[in-house]
Amino acid sequence: MTDMQWKKRLLVLTSVMAIAACVTSCSGFEKLSRVGVESVIGVWKGKNGETVNLQGDHRFTASGFDWGSLSSWDGCPQGEGAGIWAFWGSDPDSPQTSAALDKYIEGDTVNLSFEGVEQGTCLINLNAIDEGSSLCLSDDIEIPCSLDIKLVRQNSAAS
Repeated sequence: MTDMQWKKRLLVLTSVMAIAACVTSCSGFEKLSRVGVESVIGVWKGKNGETVNLQGDHRFTASGFDWGSLSSWDGCPQGEGAGIWAFWGSDPDSPQTSAALDKYIEGDTVNLSFEGVEQGTCLINLNAIDEGSSLCLSDDIEIPCSLDIKLVRQNSAAS
C-alpha cells in the first residue's frame, strides 16, 4: 500500500470515528420517557446553576438562564422567567395535531409558556429522558436536547 493510500484510509477511518462519537454524544439522540404530572413537579437544576420549579398548579419559575442567548427564537425572555407549563399531547379526535394543554396528565415533553411573551415567539420544552430522572431543554421540537442543558430533580413533589 502506498503512502497516499494509507493517508486516505486513515482519513476515512478518522471521519467514521468522529461521526460515531457525535452520534453517541451529540444532543438529539436521547430516548424520551413518558412521565406523569407527579414525576415532573418539583425543582430541577442544571450543572451551571440553572433552575426550573414546576408547580402542581401548572405554574413555573425559571432562573439562571439567558433564554435570549440560548434559544434561536426571538421572543424568549432575558434572565428569570415565569409562566405556565403543560404536557404536549394530541386530542383523540384530531391525532394529526398536538398542543400543550393542562388536561394532559402525562407525556414526554413539557412546554414552558412564559408570562408576557407573545405566543409563537418563544418555544422552550423540557423533554423527559433517563427514564424520567432528567429533563433536557430544547427549542426545537425535533431535537430533544437542542440546548445541551440537562436538569436533574432536586426534591420530590412540590405544589
